[in-house]
Amino acid sequence: MPKVLALTDSSEDIKNFCTEADTLFFRIRPLPAAEHTYDRFREMYRILKASCDLASVEVIVAEYVEAVPLVYFMRRDGYHCPALMIPHSNPYPLNLLFYFLLVAEHVHPADLVICGSQNAVRAYEHLTGIPAANICTFGIKDVYTWQDKAERRELLGLPQDRRILLYTGRFMNDKGLTSLLSGYHRLREHDPSVLLVMSVTHIDPPYFNRLAARMADVILFHRLEKRQTVSLYNAADLFVSGATSIFETYGKSPLEAMACGVPAVVPRWDGFPYFVNGTNGGLVDVEYLTHSNDNPYEFARMSESHFVTVCQEVLSRSGSLAPQVPEWARYERTMKVLPGVLARMAASCAAGPVRTEARKIDKSRYPESVVAVLDHYGLEECEDLLAKACRLGLIDRSARGEETLLRNLHHDLFTVMGSHTPGPAWGDADDGRTA
Repeated sequence: MPKVLALTDSSEDIKNFCTEADTLFFRIRPLPAAEHTYDRFREMYRILKASCDLASVEVIVAEYVEAVPLVYFMRRDGYHCPALMIPHSNPYPLNLLFYFLLVAEHVHPADLVICGSQNAVRAYEHLTGIPAANICTFGIKDVYTWQDKAERRELLGLPQDRRILLYTGRFMNDKGLTSLLSGYHRLREHDPSVLLVMSVTHIDPPYFNRLAARMADVILFHRLEKRQTVSLYNAADLFVSGATSIFETYGKSPLEAMACGVPAVVPRWDGFPYFVNGTNGGLVDVEYLTHSNDNPYEFARMSESHFVTVCQEVLSRSGSLAPQVPEWARYERTMKVLPGVLARMAASCAAGPVRTEARKIDKSRYPESVVAVLDHYGLEECEDLLAKACRLGLIDRSARGEETLLRNLHHDLFTVMGSHTPGPAWGDADDGRTA
C-alpha cells in the first residue's frame, strides 16, 4: 500500500482512486495569477514540510499547476519520489511552462502528467519532455442524461419555438466569446429563429462590459446549480463554443452536452478534434494570428464565417443525437484506471542519487521555441525558472512577456496538437497498456 501525498483541494476525487493507499492530504487551490510568487510557493512548501513526514511519501499526486512548484521544492530538498501531475491546463503561458521545466530538470523516471486528450499528451511531451498519458481529468459523471426538451424549456422559461444554441463556461477572455457572439449574430442574419443562451460561472467584469453591446438577443444565466445546468443542456438544440483557450486540455462542456444528446459545434482546436466529428457535431476552422487577440497569450481565433456554415449544416441534420459519452471520458473509467497507475509508479525503480545542488538548465532537451524564451530572459540555472522569473514579473504575469516569443511558443504548442492523429486513451485494449 503506497504512501501518497495529495496536493489538492479535490479530496473526494482523490479518495475515489486512492482507495488502496495511505493518503496524506495537503490543501492547495487554484490561485489568481497575481498570487503566483516565489515567496508564496516557498511559504506553502514550508507549511507542507512542517505538517507531514515527507520522507515517508512514495508517490505525489499534484493537482493543479500550483502544486508543481511544491514538487520542485521537495526534490531540491532531497525528497525524490514519482509525481502524478494533474494540471487541468496546458504548459502555457510562461509561468506554467516554467513550473513544468522545474520538474523536468529534476525528473523522476516514473513521473507522469495526465490530461484529457492525446493532443495534450503530445504537447506536454514536446515542450517539456515529461511523460504524459491520456487519462481524462476527471471525466463526465452520470448526472448528465437525456431529459424531455419541451419540459426543460418550460421549467427554465425558454421559448418552445426557437432553435437554441447553448454556451456554458467562464465569461473570460480566453473563451473566444468575441468570435462566438459575432458568429452568432451572423447566423441570425440567415436564421432569425436561433437564440443564444449562455450559462456562465466566473465573469470577468471588464471583458463583460466590453462585450455588453453584443449581448442583444442573448439570454444569460449565472451560476446555475448542476441540476439546472443539466436541464439547460437538454433544452438546447446545439452546444456552441468559440474557445481557442490556451489552458484546457480537452473541454468538458461539449462532452456534457453530448451526454444529454446535444451535438456540439466547436473550433478545430486543442482537444476538441479528439472527440467531435461529423456524427456528433462539427468542427470550425481556426485562424492563427500574428498579434495577440483578446488575451495577451492567445494567438488564434475561430473563423466566424465557417462557424455559420457549420452551425447551419449541423442544425439541418434530420434525427436527434443519441446521448453519448466516449468511454475514455467517463468519470467512473478514470477512477478505475488511476489506482493501477499509482501502483505502477510506486513500484517503479529508484530514481538513483538525488541531486540537490544548483545546476544549469539542460537546454538541449527542449524545442527551439522554449530555448528562445530561456535565452531571451537569461534563465540559466534551474532556480532562475522560479526566482529570477518572479523578479522579471513572468510568474505573477505582471509582465506579459515579449510578444514574438509568446506567439512562437503558442504556435509551436498548438500546431503540434493539430498535427497529431488522435490515438487511444490510456488503458484501451489496442494501446497495449492496461489499468
